[in-house]
Amino acid sequence: MADGPRILLLHRNQPAQFEFFGRWLARRGWQVTYIHAGAASDSTDALGIRTLRFPVAAMERPETDFRYALDYAAATAMGAAVLFEHLRNHEGYRPDVVMAHAGWGIGLGVRQIWPQTRYIAYHEWYYTDLDWTTGRIERPSTPPVAMTNRMRNLPISAEFDSADANWCPTQFQANRFPPPLRQQISVLADGVDCRFHHPDPTAKMDFDWLSLPDRPKLLTYATRGLEPLRGFPQFMMALARLQKQRQDFHTVVLAQDSVSYGPRLPEGESWGKRALAALDLDRSRLHLESMKPRSDYLRTLQASSAHIYFTEPFVTSWSLSEALASGCLVIGSRTGPVMELVEDMQTGILVDMDDPEEVSDMIGWVFDHPEEAQAIRRRARQQMLDLYDSEAVFRRKEALLRQMISRVADTTGPYQPVL
Repeated sequence: MADGPRILLLHRNQPAQFEFFGRWLARRGWQVTYIHAGAASDSTDALGIRTLRFPVAAMERPETDFRYALDYAAATAMGAAVLFEHLRNHEGYRPDVVMAHAGWGIGLGVRQIWPQTRYIAYHEWYYTDLDWTTGRIERPSTPPVAMTNRMRNLPISAEFDSADANWCPTQFQANRFPPPLRQQISVLADGVDCRFHHPDPTAKMDFDWLSLPDRPKLLTYATRGLEPLRGFPQFMMALARLQKQRQDFHTVVLAQDSVSYGPRLPEGESWGKRALAALDLDRSRLHLESMKPRSDYLRTLQASSAHIYFTEPFVTSWSLSEALASGCLVIGSRTGPVMELVEDMQTGILVDMDDPEEVSDMIGWVFDHPEEAQAIRRRARQQMLDLYDSEAVFRRKEALLRQMISRVADTTGPYQPVL
């Protein structure tokens, strides 16, 4: 068992963003504990990392008929669950630093449990339709949406009066916050493991679930769900056009046919089913597959000739950084979050994802210009090594954590929770 500093990582669904950083810290001697409300049961792994689950469903949730307060009530229940679960089962445990995924309420009780512990709020999103830079509304809104967003932001704003630091993974996401809060946020990338995610020019699709031994031109798309927020319907329209123009490529889609973000479709419907029903697609060259083990996923990225990453202005998927690090030629949407990582014709290609002609034309350009595409791939990989490699990112974060811990006042004597 490690005897180094103690860090507690709080997340609503499994370790998620904190998993790789936590494992890296554990290998460097930190005592790492994950607490979450997901499905995984309590455990301790070979690195000594403890994973604990708190049963939010067992908590008495606040009830309200006021629909705008539902998210606020859920965040309150989440924070209370963490607080009471600690007092019930883990009294006496005291971390040196806690990091919590902000917005769900999971970290709201940290100061009540450990007033002397350093606390970091990890921020992903602030719900607003206002562009704080221009002062303009991004899209038409309605009073119900505006009020719902206001209530969703209250638990997020509440983090700032208790956190010692506020971290956010991208500049685009940090800029969603109003200026007084934005000034308190440090932009620190999540990082990508560039040793694991690396190019391999010999890679090909040779799996039990799909074998393409002749190594045709390969178009790839990989994300959690097939949904409009990630541009899946638009991608399918461009693909239908491109399939009619040329026969020399295959397309592999790795995703669940479900919606992770945004409204759900009626029971029995999905965006994958809708695309197949509405578009004239050559199914012999289109391979819709579920999410695969990480080794298969990496090999697919390495074998890719052109990789699509589309998103509305929102949090970017880890898959974008992983694709760039793996040597993919990324064709991305010309939207804020993608433009932070992809410079047009330098580290990738930017397109209007709502224009199927432009999208299909640029995919075809990549297929037909392998030397130019290879130069773009190399620059993208180098950018990941220079700015986003997890080894360097994690070292910087660890240094910041140790600085925070070193400033903790002397707290000798028995620990008493403040309640």
